[in-house]
Order: sequence, then C-alpha cells, then structure tokens
Amino acid sequence: MRPAQVIGAGISGLAAAWHLADRGRDVTVIDRLPGPGGLVNTIQTDYGPVETAANAFVWDDMVSSWFRRLDLSPVFPEAVSKRRYIFRHGRPRRWPLGPGASLAMASRLAAAALTRSTGAREDESVAAWGDRVLGASAREWLLEPAMQGIYASPSRELSARAIFDGRKRGRRRLVAPAEGMGQFISRTHERLLNRGVRFSFSTSIDRLDPGVATVIATPATSAARLLVPHAPSLASRVAAIRVAPLVTVTLFFNPHLDDVRGFGVLFPWACGVRALGALFNTDIFAGRGPVRSETWIVGDRDVGMTDWTDDRLLETLTGDRQLLTGRRDTPLAVHVTRWPQAIPVYDQTIVALKRELDTLPPWLSLAGNYLGTIGIGALLAKAESAAARLAV
Repeated sequence: MRPAQVIGAGISGLAAAWHLADRGRDVTVIDRLPGPGGLVNTIQTDYGPVETAANAFVWDDMVSSWFRRLDLSPVFPEAVSKRRYIFRHGRPRRWPLGPGASLAMASRLAAAALTRSTGAREDESVAAWGDRVLGASAREWLLEPAMQGIYASPSRELSARAIFDGRKRGRRRLVAPAEGMGQFISRTHERLLNRGVRFSFSTSIDRLDPGVATVIATPATSAARLLVPHAPSLASRVAAIRVAPLVTVTLFFNPHLDDVRGFGVLFPWACGVRALGALFNTDIFAGRGPVRSETWIVGDRDVGMTDWTDDRLLETLTGDRQLLTGRRDTPLAVHVTRWPQAIPVYDQTIVALKRELDTLPPWLSLAGNYLGTIGIGALLAKAESAAARLAV
C-alpha cells in the first residue's frame, strides 16, 4: 500500500485518515497532543457531561452515514429546545424586535429581494450587509448576537461573503451521540486502529516529505509553518488568518421552577451582559445529567475577557446569570475550558485563501475550520475532499 500521513488528530484529521484508509492507503496520524480529538471532547462528571467544544452535529446524509459506520445511536434535541432566546430589556425574548422594527426589517428585506441585492457585496462586512439588507435595529439585536454566538467575533470583523456564500439556509436539525461528542472521537479512533491506521501522539513535526502524501489537519498557525517550503504564497495567506479565543464555562445547578427553558440565550452587547451566550444543556439533549447544566460562552468582547482568571470570570458570569434569572444561585460545580485559538475570524483573509487552494502540490492537501466553512459536519466534508484530492 502507498503511504500517507495526516498531521493532526482532531476531528478533521480522524475523518481524513478514515477516507485515506478507504482508498487503500497505509496511514499514519501524527499529533503533538497526547490523544485524539483536538478541541472536541466530552468530560464525564458526577453532575453530567461537559463538552469542551461543539455539542452537536447538523443532521444530514453525510453525518447519518458516519453514525451508521461507527454504530452510534443518534440523540435528537428535546422539544423544549425549539425555544431560543435573545436577551433584551431585562429578559429573554423569543423575538427581540418591536412591531415597528419588525415591520422595518421586513420592508427592507422585501425591497432587497425584489432588487436582487440580498447577496453579499465585494469586501462587505456582515455588519454592513445587515445595515443594508435588514436595518440597524435588526442587525444589532438579531444578526450581531447570532454572529458572535457562532463565530465569537463582532459582525464588523466578519466578511459577508465568507459567512454567507454557500451557506445552507433555514434551521437545521441537530444530533449528538448518546454519550456526547467525545464518543464520536473515541469510537472513530478505535475503529481506525482496528483498520490498521497508526497513531503517533505527543509528536511534533516541523517538515514534510514530498514523497509521502499528506493531509495537514492542524490549526492554521501550525499549517502555515508546514506549508512554507511547498506553497509559500498559500502559506502567507494561512499565516495571516486571525483566530479568536474562546472560553466556555459549564455550570451545574439544582433545578428551579423559574429556570428559563429552551436551547439557550444570546446576549447582544447593548443588553449589559458580558457573556456571548448560554446553552441550556439539559434542555437540549435528554440524559445530560441529574441537575441543570448550562454552558456559558465567553469571547473577548474588546475587553480581553478570555484572559481573565477563573475567579473573575465566575464572578462576572454569576452577575450575568443574575440579570437573566433574577437569582444569585451558587453552582454545584464549575468546569472552565479555555481555547486561546478556537475559531478563525471569517474575514476577507478567508475569502482570499479559498482562491489559492489550487496552488497546493498534488501530494498535499488541507483540512480544517479555516477553509471557508464552520461546524463539525462541514469539517467532515472538507476532510473527505482532502483525502480524495490525494487519491487522484
């Protein structure tokens, strides 16, 4: 069998290794960390699971095929999770705009549709697109919190083309493995070992051999260093990608009759809450613990919050939660996960990068969350494309 290697054992690297093995390659996976998964993992605690990154997939044919090949039982969201909130005027609201602002947004959107100008313009930020197509109020109270909740960056820093081009429309159904996202990682790793794929953990690599077909499935900063000798122009594009930090704080509480029930809540900057949002874990998927579990999402928000100490973060989030609930509850347990480099900033750099991917030499391909799409399902699709490119 012809050799191939995958640099990085996160979800992209594991998927790339699977597809390379499907194509008859003799695969080795190398990662500087001591085990597989990268950002994605599930920590089991006495109070329930803690997801260190994404908590679900978007259910489609490709994700369904992965669950079947791994013999994973899909768990779909609870009915109550259909309720999603945005915090405004001191309380969570299913729709944060008043009648006048709602009518203004509908009028703007209809006018843009009639003139076929809803598409993103060249060099247009998401904020500028929102002001033009939806209006300032809808941009501030709908679009802005949604973008920060997904991309951990303000809409003025995001490229509308990078975000919207090729994005599927409409609400999509979520799914998770019964034991959390970490079960997907552990099961994939186990099956790859059974298929003869070798893993070299706690191993760094600083140069590539052009004689070995390679998928680089590392974060952008590491990928850029490996690319320099082989695709210098592309390497400079990858090196220019900014990566936003993220902190998630999972809190466990005794349930309360007045708890807000639903998927979660987003916090626009103007509402006075410093967190980006909160997920109500035990309302999303069944079997997520005997008590109430919430994951609070913290980005920099221009004040460097991701660098704050755990104690300072917890005190701030306690105040944020008091604004949401009217209570100052003491958590039963706290788990803080820090990712200094979590999510690429989807600005014009991402758009420019996509135009240069064809400059890669034929023995080399890329997989990762900086290639134009975000989400676990998108990473699986990109990994399959990366493996297919090497099989040509």
